[in-house]
Amino acid sequence: MPELIEKKISKNKYHYYSVHFLFVSLIIFCTLGFSQDQNNELKNLQTIYLDAVADEMFDEADQLAKQIVEQTISTYGSESHEAADALINLAAAQHGQENYELAVMNYGSAIKIIERLENQLDKNLINPLRGLAETHLKMNRMDLARDNYTRAIHISHVNDGPHNLEQLENLESLANVYVSAQERKNAADIEKRIYYLQSRNVDPNSIEMIPALETLARSQRKSALFDKERKTWRKIITITQKQKGRDSIDLIKPLTELGESYLFVHYAASYYDEPPTVQKGDSYLKKAIRIAKDSPDASWQDLVETKINLADYYVMSDRANRSYSVYRDVWDLLSEDELKLEFRALALEQPVILEDIQPPKFFEDTSVTSLEKAPPGYEKAQVTFNYNVSKRGLARNINRASFKPDGLDFMHSVIGKEIRNLVYRPLFIDREPVIAKNVTFMHEFFYKNNLTNDQDSNELRSEK
Repeated sequence: MPELIEKKISKNKYHYYSVHFLFVSLIIFCTLGFSQDQNNELKNLQTIYLDAVADEMFDEADQLAKQIVEQTISTYGSESHEAADALINLAAAQHGQENYELAVMNYGSAIKIIERLENQLDKNLINPLRGLAETHLKMNRMDLARDNYTRAIHISHVNDGPHNLEQLENLESLANVYVSAQERKNAADIEKRIYYLQSRNVDPNSIEMIPALETLARSQRKSALFDKERKTWRKIITITQKQKGRDSIDLIKPLTELGESYLFVHYAASYYDEPPTVQKGDSYLKKAIRIAKDSPDASWQDLVETKINLADYYVMSDRANRSYSVYRDVWDLLSEDELKLEFRALALEQPVILEDIQPPKFFEDTSVTSLEKAPPGYEKAQVTFNYNVSKRGLARNINRASFKPDGLDFMHSVIGKEIRNLVYRPLFIDREPVIAKNVTFMHEFFYKNNLTNDQDSNELRSEK
């Protein structure tokens, strides 16, 4: 009898555990199935999101990204790498919508999640830092963009070493930030770093060396090392000729850059036996035209652009009379069909700035030219000028058209003088250069809200 009872108990235990195991298995199976369905739905949403971004349908991408964020947090939690990735996607869509404040907020949230999960030097931070920097650029916060690019580069050094090539894109973006901020020396220094990275372990006489040499040439121009820049472009030309032939269309770019470099002459060049002159650039630009005209690989756009480059060079070097016949050739080339007529309208039937200006941004400090957002204690002012553009491409009859607020005449005078330095491609009508009338230039700047008259301005400047 005890044995029978023991067997019965044992049988009941086996039945209990079997049922319990089956129940737990069903729960796990259902959960896995539900989770798999969620993952499939997330993958589908992400695919549609990527398609929307590729097609620049940013409103749709924004809605999809919000769904992805919601489902990701529901599945993986708010403190997860998946949640951080979803927020980065949402920020990218908002950047495309030009909702920059929201994009900054979501990039920042993603960065904080990654920092909490890992550390402040984790490699996964590079992507959102770059996105945040690009968004700050759109908001004209170059200072913040610079800081975020610099941090992304530092993180790449920590994780992949100082010579990793993955940092090139961030370095190039940082160099562009410095250019926009008129910090040319800093931009040149960054481009030198790019050159050293690009040229590591590369045959100096190979085609693969050309991107590094182009970077070096840009750095040399920013550093006013014009002779060295010209030597670099000549080296690029020599490599291309040896590797691809003397009539390769790949010669058009370095020939054009070499020719245009003669617009820049360092003061020390006056001591040369044969100082460089602007006329020496003509031959290189003309050779580029010959290649574009004769090469079977060249398109009509190549020929048009090389001719425009030569004509623009004449205008920039104060030889506008020589440019007119070249511009007329371009007019004829662009008068053959509808597509070319559209190109002609953009290139010749409106004044095009060839040499831009950077007027000052602060009423009491005319050396600052790049800041866009008003610092604390400052207000934004605006002034608009009207003028004509002569057949030589120069601003003439400059008049102040509108301004707000009153009382900032000193700054208006400074900006008006800057406008005289603008150089335009002349306006053409029916193949002939004409005077472009009532061209407008608008400039915004900042002033302290207690400085709205010249007397206050003079007092401030005298204190300096």
